[in-house]
Amino acid sequence: MPMPAARLERMLLLLFVASSFAGLVYQAIWSHYLGLVLGHAAYAQTLVLAIFMGGMALGAWLVSARGGRWAGLIRAYAIVELVIGATALVFHPMFVGYMSLSQETVLPALEGESTIRLWQWGTAALMIAPQSVMLGMTFPLMSGGYLRVAPGQDGQILGGLYFTNSIGAAAGALVATFLLLPWIGMPGAIMVAGVINVLVGLLAWRVSIGAEAAAAPAVEAPSIVAPETSVEQSERKSLGRFSTLLLFGAGITGASSFVYEIGWIRMLNQALGATVHSFELMLSAFILGLAFGGLWVRKRSARIVDPVNAAGWAQVLMGLAALVSLPLFANSFAWVGALMKVLPRTDTGYDLYALGSAAISLAIMFPAAFFAGMTLPLFTMALLRRGAGERSIGRIYAANTLGAIAGVMLAVHVLIPLMGLRLAVTLAALADILLGLVLLRGFVVEYRQRPYFAALFATLAVCAVSLLFGAPDPKAQASGVFRYGNERLGDLADVRFLRDGKTATVSFYTQGAMGTIATNGKPDASINLAAGEPMDDEYTMVMAASLPLALHPDPERIAIIGWGSGLTTHTILGSSAPKLVDTIEIEPAMVTGARLYGDSVKRAYTDPRGHLRVDDARTYFSASAKGYDVIVSEPSNPWVSGVSSLFTREFYRFLGKHLGDRGILVQWIQTYELNDRLFYSMVAALIEEYPYVHAYLTNSADVIFIASYAPIRDYDAARLQEMPLAADLKRTGLATAGDHQVRRFADRAVLKGLIELFDAPVHTDYLPSVALHAPRSRFKGESVLSVSTLMGVGMPLLEMTGGRRPVPVSAQVAATDASPAAKDHVNARRVREVLLGTGTGKGLDAPIVEKLKLLRDPATPLPAWLDAASVIADFSLGYLTPEDLQGVWIDPVWVGDRASDPRVAALLSAYAAASRRDAAAMSTTGIAALKVLPQGLAPNLLRDHLLVIAMLGAVGEGDLARVRKLEDVHGASVKVSNNFYGLARAYLSAWAEANAKTGATATAAR
Repeated sequence: MPMPAARLERMLLLLFVASSFAGLVYQAIWSHYLGLVLGHAAYAQTLVLAIFMGGMALGAWLVSARGGRWAGLIRAYAIVELVIGATALVFHPMFVGYMSLSQETVLPALEGESTIRLWQWGTAALMIAPQSVMLGMTFPLMSGGYLRVAPGQDGQILGGLYFTNSIGAAAGALVATFLLLPWIGMPGAIMVAGVINVLVGLLAWRVSIGAEAAAAPAVEAPSIVAPETSVEQSERKSLGRFSTLLLFGAGITGASSFVYEIGWIRMLNQALGATVHSFELMLSAFILGLAFGGLWVRKRSARIVDPVNAAGWAQVLMGLAALVSLPLFANSFAWVGALMKVLPRTDTGYDLYALGSAAISLAIMFPAAFFAGMTLPLFTMALLRRGAGERSIGRIYAANTLGAIAGVMLAVHVLIPLMGLRLAVTLAALADILLGLVLLRGFVVEYRQRPYFAALFATLAVCAVSLLFGAPDPKAQASGVFRYGNERLGDLADVRFLRDGKTATVSFYTQGAMGTIATNGKPDASINLAAGEPMDDEYTMVMAASLPLALHPDPERIAIIGWGSGLTTHTILGSSAPKLVDTIEIEPAMVTGARLYGDSVKRAYTDPRGHLRVDDARTYFSASAKGYDVIVSEPSNPWVSGVSSLFTREFYRFLGKHLGDRGILVQWIQTYELNDRLFYSMVAALIEEYPYVHAYLTNSADVIFIASYAPIRDYDAARLQEMPLAADLKRTGLATAGDHQVRRFADRAVLKGLIELFDAPVHTDYLPSVALHAPRSRFKGESVLSVSTLMGVGMPLLEMTGGRRPVPVSAQVAATDASPAAKDHVNARRVREVLLGTGTGKGLDAPIVEKLKLLRDPATPLPAWLDAASVIADFSLGYLTPEDLQGVWIDPVWVGDRASDPRVAALLSAYAAASRRDAAAMSTTGIAALKVLPQGLAPNLLRDHLLVIAMLGAVGEGDLARVRKLEDVHGASVKVSNNFYGLARAYLSAWAEANAKTGATATAAR
């Protein structure tokens, strides 16, 4: 029995919403999957999109060519949905098997870069092409079947389907990124989409029974026909020319729409930040515009007498709206700045920022996208009303999709690199307007001269306004307004370079003597171009070069991921040890902009041993048969879209296969704009793969990890004395092995404890938690506090749990405020000199000098003396070697008669045991002193010291169960004195728990 028309319509539209929802989930998730195969280089990104769009076009064409012969289009639609869903359910295990086969068997056996790339691209196409073809079949099947049920309602049906298709797609893009990926990862998300397709297929099969009973048969040409009259021949030729024009127009509007989409997203990355969240919000804003354009056609289809006239005006208005979007973009930096100034740095504030980002994206994208959403239903209506038949639906859809592919390729590889984002969007807008004018002039039922010339005049006026007011302020583009709310750089800043590259907009600007290179407004490196104090980034970049030079036995072949300023490459080439230095950079504009650093990075551009490789890291290493002694990975911040995939367990394993037997991986991770759990999630991925890992805090906010499959040897200090490397190191206060070693704070055991403390999961390719959560962390201004906090604990905490090795005073570590570790060591050295009577304490802060006076004054009351002792111990005991603590806390020469007080004697015994790193003595003296120095007499800091000393004693003795027991028994009575010791005690318990699982103990305690 036929289904009632109203109910049938609701069912079909609901099914198509669900289907398009699943389709955009696939596109979003496939881009993550194939990014693991192809990388994130511009050609790889466009290839992924081309596979998807090309498959869609082929599917639509197949339906247009064959669908007219099929009796049950909705039933065919149901079968296609079921096959798509079944394929999705097995996609992840197939992909994992493919990756294993590819990386472990096929790629190592292939020779030649072209052969490797052919394998990557060809297999990537095969992974998603069949599903893409079937997805392309769904729209013409559904719309054709629907039209058979309700002939004569072409505009209403097509507009409704375009609307539901786009609404479902917009929802799919958002749900995939904001809900499914964080919740169940890539495998779970794609399975959810597969289940939806299966359910849609089953329901569509059920609907087809009632729908097709009421369907009119497809109108097909009879197999035997009478000869055509001359009039009929003329009409057929006219229809052919008309169809060709509209197919060509559908291709043009598809191309221009994708130029808009890519251009707008690239522009808004500079204002909103290049995160996975902002990308999906922008994409959804664009798709939403398409949806409401289709809805407009649906609601007014009965009143549209001439679809070509409506399509022509839609094209003109789309182009005009695109031109207007450019001045709007130029003002978007002020809008984002206003948002950042009023929103709290909280989770709620971030949610509001996301809504504000969506509103800004809609303001810029929606108008033009709205008119773009009108064009396809209108083109299809025009063909249907001229008698082209239902096959025209698939042909228009295919032509539009092929145009979209051409638009992506043109935008990324031609227009943007040659003329920049703004002119690329302008050219696409003029193409749309020209197409509209052609339709309005020669193909409408009634040509109207006055509106036509009004459109010409409006084009000239709007284009002039757009060119005049659409150029954003370079200081706004380079400002990174999405970070701190400053809508432009200060008046003293000078933007000396600004270029729209294939993948990002790169700027170089100076502020006084500081030169900064930035990607989409996010600073990647800063260098002091004068002879003054180095910038914080310089310490990190120089150490990323010097550490592997000093630690690897023979660092001849080195690869560096990320050009940045070029300083790391420049520094490495200051040594004669490397014979080959390959620097892999995805964006050529970065290399061009960094030239403005001049002599600071000169060797990176001139030394013949250095080679620039413009490529994505995964793609380059897959296509390269080279084995490296050292790989230095210096990616941008993990919250930047696409970057977090360089911090996963699978990527670290992948890099390990390109290291030699004693190869070293150097990994830079920022501690700012991240929280501890996200940070240690990436660290967990690293130590999961490499058994030997050391960590260094280079300044106050950057950590460098040294990872290897082989034991990491001691420094070869002689390597650092060679010119011109030695001059670079001296400038940054890193001239000696001691300057490097003082910054080391962790080994694998310490990192395991910190991972346990923050319950950090291993970061993997298939659950990209860092990309999904780091943008929120950045907005909230979070930082990793554990590293600097534990390094600021004055007891031998990190040393006895395996990380830090105190540097002897004889190393003469250079004093610098840029390194908390170096500053702590130098302050400890000054305290030692005062207590031994060999120094005045010059350079120490006044409060410390005052505590030293109280400590040596026999008249100081005991409570004040104990307070002074705890402060001075906290500034010295953990930062010096046992040898250098002789006379300070071991057999102290300064204590005088006060040592006869049993309470003082108990404290000095505990401090002496800790200074000697005598685990057995620490266990007993710490608790003994705690008993005779109760709260009220002894300050909280001192009692914290004693409990931590006892816990470290248990660590040193290997009694890890006792570590937690000490906290359980004494923790309640020992009030936490400050954040340093609150974290220290929690860390010790977590360290014991984590290392007890594997039977590990600290190196220093063995």
